Amino acid sequence: MTLQEAYEIQKWLTEQEFPTAFHASLFLALLKTYAIPSISRVLIETGLLGSSDIVKTSKRAADTSALMGNMVMAPPGSTRALEAVARTNFLHRGYIRAGKITNDDMLYTLYVLAFDAVLWIERYEWRGLTDMELCAVGTFWKALGEDLGISYRDLPHERGWSDGLAWAEEMHAWSRKYVDRCVIPSDSNEKLAGQSLDLIFSSTPRPFRAMFRGMACTYLGPKFQTAMRLPTPPAHYAIILESVLALRKFLLRNFFLPRPYLFRCPRITDQPDPATGRYYAARWFLHPWYTKRPSLERWGPLAWMAWAQGVETKPAFRPEGYLVRELGPTSKVGKGNEDMDRTIEALKINDPKRCPFAPLS
Repeated sequence: MTLQEAYEIQKWLTEQEFPTAFHASLFLALLKTYAIPSISRVLIETGLLGSSDIVKTSKRAADTSALMGNMVMAPPGSTRALEAVARTNFLHRGYIRAGKITNDDMLYTLYVLAFDAVLWIERYEWRGLTDMELCAVGTFWKALGEDLGISYRDLPHERGWSDGLAWAEEMHAWSRKYVDRCVIPSDSNEKLAGQSLDLIFSSTPRPFRAMFRGMACTYLGPKFQTAMRLPTPPAHYAIILESVLALRKFLLRNFFLPRPYLFRCPRITDQPDPATGRYYAARWFLHPWYTKRPSLERWGPLAWMAWAQGVETKPAFRPEGYLVRELGPTSKVGKGNEDMDRTIEALKINDPKRCPFAPLS
């Protein structure tokens, strides 16, 4: 399977077949990484997460979403995909050199981003993934991990896998050992997880916040709850969660047609603004960062519901859109271009029409 084929399969799964799974699991996957002290300490140290400044925190979330969206949903080898990888590498490089981000931490983050949606689908969606679809997910993320400079030296075969399925199986086995070893309680976990959950559900109607927060904790499970020092949710929250998702699964399987392309749920806009070359956010979370004015996404029903809950709307949220090279902390805007150019040139040798598992000739 070529990288291009894997990308096309995953894009279809994300936008048309299981958009809810991929959208919900992204937040929950990132939340899992906050149960690891070495990760939570670095995120708090940046001042962009774990901060009482909700605008700054939502900006960081918007930038992360934009970088992830362009890395995963833009065609491999395209300018915006290469720039997103290069920008991410630049933003991480200082922490890696200082020994604050370990390869194991990056590998686990890659794992949850790649496979939490798969676990959600197997458990809650109207059907499971086929072996070909699982192979596509493994193939795509294995290649992306290499572009991000993540080493697979701790996996048994390092580089000797036959396909994406074999790589995925070893990632599953490795992640279980990593979780047993590294998901442990800490003050930084508690602070980051608590404030992140407050942020995630800040636009939820107030009477339902405790219930939704409890359901998120239920989904994470006891080990992650303990590591983040989250209160054990009432048992009936698990019953409600499982019942609602089981009902959804039954209805989708028996009463709904497949989602047509017209009603797909894109994570990024297809083209930049022809006048500025900037991209707009296809969806927003908490604050309308990078959403074009006027647009349904900025002024639609969900936006009004969020604002009715008191979400602050006074600051400028950059309705002119973004350049991938400018994403990240404000202090990094305009920096790292030479570093990014070197990374992009190195990545251009990768051929999307080649299988990432094929031996180099």
